[in-house]
Amino acid sequence: MKIQSRSLLTLLACLAAAAFARAGDDEMTTASVRFSQPGKAGTFRATIPWAEIRVTGGDVAEVTVRSSINEKNKSKRTKDGLRRLDEEVSFELSEKDNVVTLALAGEAGWHSQGAEFEVTVPRHTNLVLNTEWGGEIHVSAVEGDLDINSMNGEVTLDGIASSAIVNTMNGELNATFKAAPVKPVSFTTMNGEINVRLPADTKASLRLRTHNGSILTDFPEDALQTKAETKVSTDDPAAPEAHAQRDALREAGRAHRDASRAQSEAAREAAEAVRVAAEVTRAVVQEVRREVEAAVAESGGRTPAAPRAPRAPRPPKIPSFSGFGGKSIVGTLNGGGVDISLTSMNGTITLRQSK
Repeated sequence: MKIQSRSLLTLLACLAAAAFARAGDDEMTTASVRFSQPGKAGTFRATIPWAEIRVTGGDVAEVTVRSSINEKNKSKRTKDGLRRLDEEVSFELSEKDNVVTLALAGEAGWHSQGAEFEVTVPRHTNLVLNTEWGGEIHVSAVEGDLDINSMNGEVTLDGIASSAIVNTMNGELNATFKAAPVKPVSFTTMNGEINVRLPADTKASLRLRTHNGSILTDFPEDALQTKAETKVSTDDPAAPEAHAQRDALREAGRAHRDASRAQSEAAREAAEAVRVAAEVTRAVVQEVRREVEAAVAESGGRTPAAPRAPRAPRPPKIPSFSGFGGKSIVGTLNGGGVDISLTSMNGTITLRQSK
């Protein structure tokens, strides 16, 4: 009896899981497209104002996108109780010249906040990902070149193997290379830690910089040889002035971090204000349109075009880190090789060996 009961419970659990999976699939919108030159490494490009993006590489022949964005359009009714049939915002997937582009369509693309995009691509696809306002980015098992820009949100790269250029304003950067990178790597964040794992046999020339944070590693000294780019001796008469300058830079870094967070919060509030303004504008436009159509119907003329809803404010640019000072370590890993640069204004940098 115990075996039968256990088997029955297992069967019920499997059925429940399958039902849940089908329910989840029903809530997702799916689109697929093939590269026009399947013999060459293609590029997947996505610019999403505010959403979570997950990209997984695999032994597949096409790019597939599953998104919950259309769930944001459901159950919306007007003040008059009318049910909306069209979509306020949706996504489009297109291909040209071996580049697959994911873009938003609709009245206000920044309404994508809170949506999720699950993308599957051929393993050697190059990625160009950009979240203008916020949202986490996860990339797994993609062996092409990565170019990623994120305003607010953690960036996680797992099982990558080529080049990675990543910039973010507020968020941690975590990367694990399953094979030694063969092209330059650059990770930059204003506020957040950087954690990178490299194979033990990686040959690289390193530059690690941070204002407020430590620089740590578990690579042995015989493999990773480093030195500070600038060093101030306590016996140097100029040392007090140099330390004062360092403290001033550290305080400036903290102030910049606080300002960045305030700017991020202001951006969220601005986006919400624009959303409310857009709703009011649409309501006014619909009312004016009805009145104009009624008046024009009597005169036999044409209905004038309705004014556009206001757009969301443009996101601030991610600042440049060139010449920002701070603590800087340079070195060679296993004799030197591909250039790897890790830079954080406010955050610890950790370089580890891959397990």
